[in-house]
Amino acid sequence: MTTLIDVRRIVNRLLGRKAVVSKTSESRETWAAVAQDGEFQFHKNDTWRKTPDFMNQTDRLLRHFGFTPEQYAGKVVVDVGAGSMLRTRFFTDAHLVVVEPLADRFLAEIPACDLKDAAEVYSRPAEELIDGLVGRADLVISINVLDHCFDFAEIVRNIREYLAPDGLAFLTFDMHDKADHMHPLSLTEKTCKPIFDKAGFTIEKLTTGVGDVLGGSPTYGHGPFTLNYWLRRA
Repeated sequence: MTTLIDVRRIVNRLLGRKAVVSKTSESRETWAAVAQDGEFQFHKNDTWRKTPDFMNQTDRLLRHFGFTPEQYAGKVVVDVGAGSMLRTRFFTDAHLVVVEPLADRFLAEIPACDLKDAAEVYSRPAEELIDGLVGRADLVISINVLDHCFDFAEIVRNIREYLAPDGLAFLTFDMHDKADHMHPLSLTEKTCKPIFDKAGFTIEKLTTGVGDVLGGSPTYGHGPFTLNYWLRRA
């Protein structure tokens, strides 16, 4: 079957775009020294996240993906790569857990950072398994993060470990033509599927783009479009 992604790649080739160069891992040292420092500076200097529009956009985005605010009331929501501000505040009365490698630094140096409002905060890379989260998550959600990391397969294995038996993992990230210093990974449908399969996931649903939520842009800012995965334990 030809997917929308396949069609777009064919169009890109006809338009003279270069072939996609996929990459699912980077050295931790390069990631920490280059990508993470750039990430911190971006969040420290960003003013948009401090405005009401940040959560207004979050509300539109999560509703576009089929979520509702009351959906996880009283349940555990693990936010992988939360950044400096909690998008998962969208979920009212949920037990919010943050896994964010820069969390301690964000909290110390960005006054507006609201990660402290989560029930649990782990200032750890997503590639490190957090034993206390195993089997607890009703939802693991990651928005515009996984192309900024250093080992996609390790993250996927950890997310699988965190899920409760009937839990859902929702992962959405930009698909790039190639990796760069701020986006160490270039993740594609072709490379993601075997990693999901090996980790013990079933792909419940896959879409691309974000509708009109971002003003018509099909990405969070880089690459031709987003990949959006709904995953369940196989």
